[in-house]
Amino acid sequence: MKKATPRKPAHTVTTKDIADRTGLSKMTVSRVLNNHQYVSEETRRKVMAAVRELGFTPNTLAKRFFTGKTRLLGVVIPLEYMFSSYYFKELFQGVLECAEEHGYDMLLNDSTSKRMPPLEKCRGLVKGKLVEGLLLAAPMTYDDYPLVLTKEAVPLVVTGETACGEKVNRVGISNRECARDAVLRLAKLGHRRIGVLTFDEKHQESQERLAGYKEGLEAAGLPAAADLIVPAHYSRREAFAEAQRLLKAHPDVTAIFALNEGMAVGAADGLCSMGLNIPGDISLVSFDDSAEIENYDPPISAIRQFPHKIGHSACKMLIGILEGEARPRKPLSLMIDTQFMERSSMALASTKRGRR
Repeated sequence: MKKATPRKPAHTVTTKDIADRTGLSKMTVSRVLNNHQYVSEETRRKVMAAVRELGFTPNTLAKRFFTGKTRLLGVVIPLEYMFSSYYFKELFQGVLECAEEHGYDMLLNDSTSKRMPPLEKCRGLVKGKLVEGLLLAAPMTYDDYPLVLTKEAVPLVVTGETACGEKVNRVGISNRECARDAVLRLAKLGHRRIGVLTFDEKHQESQERLAGYKEGLEAAGLPAAADLIVPAHYSRREAFAEAQRLLKAHPDVTAIFALNEGMAVGAADGLCSMGLNIPGDISLVSFDDSAEIENYDPPISAIRQFPHKIGHSACKMLIGILEGEARPRKPLSLMIDTQFMERSSMALASTKRGRR
């Protein structure tokens, strides 16, 4: 009885082994393994049968070299926030899962790095053939590089607001409309003096939310007072102090709208340390939700984004562009729905006086 040829360990099997087993050339085997369209179905079946019999594992780097495709996506994100911010952690997780689903890997780059401007970094990644496309997370107001890259035909998608407006491919939420809605909800509860904790004019997303705050006041017939607009730079510590300063300077303020969840928690801590009751003395609303916001005492009303969905959708949009599924004549724009989570930090405007 003829002995069976010993099966080679998977890591030693090469395309030459498959060629020898099938009687085909190495080039034909490579074409099958790389899904080349000009291969007969019979040849494809023969090669794949040999792959299973021999336990062949493709060499990913070799495949990428053969196809000329790196299957790498460049993700340009503020790394300092990615590990501390619920929003950026969830956004990245959504990107990661979508990339894995479609057989792509990622190359992370810090958008706040001082060593090289983002424009030059992105150009190097794409022009140097390291990545096939770019995902850019939350550029600042002064960042026009997404538009510059778009004009240079670089495949990219921006997540969040951008100073480039609808001139670039983007996935995000309607920041302005969400903020406007939150202010109107407070106005309907009788609040006439509503303070807002914001970033500053450098942050595009914050500027859109601030614009929505002002539009909400206008729609409710309320004046927009400049002294009630307080920069706290998305910092919990700053929000703690600024909320206290705001209430001491303006005891007639009955509600605060914090434009991110970190500032909302900082403001809540600051108000409680003053002996103020939420919502008995003052109502509080957060733009952004998190487990901490939901479990705060009292739970804080919030505009809930779905950053995981934003990241996943942005990655899917970019892969669609790269693989020819989406051939936009004009920039693509996808807005993800939000949800207002009404909790016990909101109440009718207080008539109490004598705040400390």
